[in-house]
Amino acid sequence: MNSPNDFDDRIPGEKPSLQDQAERFSRKLTDSAQQIWLAGLGAFGRAQAEGSRVFDNLVKEGENIEARNREQAGDTPRWRDNVEEHLGEAREKASGTWDKVEKAFDDRVQGVLKRLHIPTAEDVAALNARIDALNTRVNRAEARNASPSADPSPGTHQSPTSDA
Repeated sequence: MNSPNDFDDRIPGEKPSLQDQAERFSRKLTDSAQQIWLAGLGAFGRAQAEGSRVFDNLVKEGENIEARNREQAGDTPRWRDNVEEHLGEAREKASGTWDKVEKAFDDRVQGVLKRLHIPTAEDVAALNARIDALNTRVNRAEARNASPSADPSPGTHQSPTSDA
């Protein structure tokens, strides 16, 4: 991590300006956000790798059980149903665990973004809609002002110009 003075190019003894302070704060905030993002990606990767390993281990264990049961009882439908049932349960557990990890990761990232006051996609969409509406209104107003020779709209009052 950068030290507080890594980006400080002031003359020693000079008080930092508000602009300098804001820039340093912005850099620190960006660095912190980058580290949080990387930590989240690392957690996601680890959860993905460990989830895959757990599933692979369960498959191997199931194969071993299948081989043992085949030797002991022969290939009977009852045994096969039992193995399929256990494999189905293992898949459900692995899937449920993975869903929990994903939700926890999403919740953590959303919490960090909220604390950093980073707008959500919905916030940005709402702002874009407001900007579009304002642009439409500005364009209409400019069009009205660009054509002064046009008849006035009903309800508007314009006085005739006189050259006196």
